[in-house]
Amino acid sequence: MTEDKDESLDCQIVFEVSNEIANKIGGIYTVIASKAPEMQRLMGPGNYLTIGLYNAFKARNDFEELDTPKDFVDVFNAVRAEGIDVKYGRWIGGGAVETILVDPSFLLDVPLVTGKSDRKIDQIKGVLWNWFDIDSLWMPEVFDPMVAFGWAAGVLVSKLIESPRFKNKRIVTHFHEWISGPGLLYLKRNNIDVATVFMTHATQLGRNIAMGEEDINLVLDDLLAKGEIIPPQKAYQYHVEGTHQIEVICAKEADVLITVSEAVARETEGILGHRADFIIPNGINLEGLSKKDDLIVKHKEARVKLAQFTEAYFKPYYTVSIENTLVIHISGRYEFHNKGIDVFLNALKLVNEELKTSKKQKEILAFIWVPAPVSGIKTDVLNAFEHARELREILQTPMKKMEEWLIQIQPKYEDHLKSRTLHDFFSKSEVKKIAELVKKTKESKNDSNYPPVCPFNLYERDTIFQTLKELDLMNKPNDLVRVIFYPVYLSKNDQLLALDYYDAVAGCDMGIYPSTYEPYGLTPLEALALGVPAVTTDLSGFGLLVNEQLSEENNGIFVLNRKGRTNEDAAIDLAKIIVKHSQLSNEEVTNARITAREISELYSWQNIIKQYSTSYDEAVKRIHKN
Repeated sequence: MTEDKDESLDCQIVFEVSNEIANKIGGIYTVIASKAPEMQRLMGPGNYLTIGLYNAFKARNDFEELDTPKDFVDVFNAVRAEGIDVKYGRWIGGGAVETILVDPSFLLDVPLVTGKSDRKIDQIKGVLWNWFDIDSLWMPEVFDPMVAFGWAAGVLVSKLIESPRFKNKRIVTHFHEWISGPGLLYLKRNNIDVATVFMTHATQLGRNIAMGEEDINLVLDDLLAKGEIIPPQKAYQYHVEGTHQIEVICAKEADVLITVSEAVARETEGILGHRADFIIPNGINLEGLSKKDDLIVKHKEARVKLAQFTEAYFKPYYTVSIENTLVIHISGRYEFHNKGIDVFLNALKLVNEELKTSKKQKEILAFIWVPAPVSGIKTDVLNAFEHARELREILQTPMKKMEEWLIQIQPKYEDHLKSRTLHDFFSKSEVKKIAELVKKTKESKNDSNYPPVCPFNLYERDTIFQTLKELDLMNKPNDLVRVIFYPVYLSKNDQLLALDYYDAVAGCDMGIYPSTYEPYGLTPLEALALGVPAVTTDLSGFGLLVNEQLSEENNGIFVLNRKGRTNEDAAIDLAKIIVKHSQLSNEEVTNARITAREISELYSWQNIIKQYSTSYDEAVKRIHKN
């Protein structure tokens, strides 16, 4: 095949479809939002369009609605005639790329004009049953709006390609996850002239098996060794038959099947019955996250906020110096086993025991940033933070006086320093106010002799909290590992930590993500990009990729061996990693941060986007060949 002939079948237009476009729910939002600007550069102006689900609440801050282009007026009218509202504009979080949001609520709420009592969505599910045997009879209510979105996106694409702007162009529509899958099936069944890509970031059945008592890796090992596909009845066992069947059919019908890691490729082969055509890792927008030259400044600024938090939190009970503390964290969804929270906590217990018997070791401060139901901040914690804020206000005047005095350059500067004491900079009223604050701070603490492990009112039977109690990780005065379970989404506007997620991560010394099931794992990559060394595992997609591409050991990334090993063994190894990192010199810590950032650069979208270009061209070639 000549070069000219190859180029004649290159992809010209890409529509990218996901319910998370301008509608942040989970990690897929972050992936597409960071990828979108690079896609725009790859395809050129007007040749890349994202299609998402309209959520009025989230769209207020993440979507700029614009006047409908003339080319799309007839398209939108035709789509609305089928009960699907559409809005045109730009996705703010996705680099302001061109976006159309579909609102399929009419399909869910309005009975048919014929007078029958069923809704349009019931008709759609009936069609999917007739076409592909997709069984939605016992699926939960959340299934309907997702199917409605996917179907609506398919209808929109079928109309868009007839517009003057896209007519007779080589178009690829990239569908993410089962939620958009009905749109792909709509296009295929109606023989719409557009190439399709289906991308699964994790299979529904695989995730549910992993959350249960079965070991998903052993299940897959057995299936792949025998060359078998998981029995269809398994999806019914986990009550995901409808979503699983959509994934199976989309994997078969799509012109190209993409997934994010070798870990998920094993799932597509053993669970969906189709080996992925392309394995394309999730990338990261490095400059959008943090410029390389700003990493040290970002770390120091965040560290100041962490120090203020730590001082206010622990001060009523005892003093904690963050300067001699290794700050680590775990974050993600509340999947206690899948995310390795159980192993993380057990490792902390081992570290605490070891540090108590050793000398000249850093103390450990471990944050658990895992959202959970709470009912407000504890009163004693609020009081402690209010007292800390008042103290900082009182200190502003003395600190200003001290600064003005210190910058006075003297011939004998050492004598200048000795000429005054700290007391000279405080007025009597300021000293009195501070004394009153100290008294109030001591009185405000709770009945315990040590600070709470969670600053929020938490459900007493919460699994993380109960495990911390069982492991005796309760922030006692003699503990050298202190834990703060912070079960709310991080924000600069909160009353305690006052940092968003990325800034909070930047202030840490290590991010720990010891997952037992992680289709890819963007969190360690984000930490690396922020110059924070990270721990991942050989059961995560990213960990497998790192093992494959990085041969030398370094202090920037650690891959914890979990496959075929017990939780106890994993906790022991993780504890060793934490202790070792706490023993690094300042120079070694700086080098580890530099190494972490350099590793992340391997996975920038600028490098990875080329793989998408190849996959899109392949989809176009296949549809023309067929």
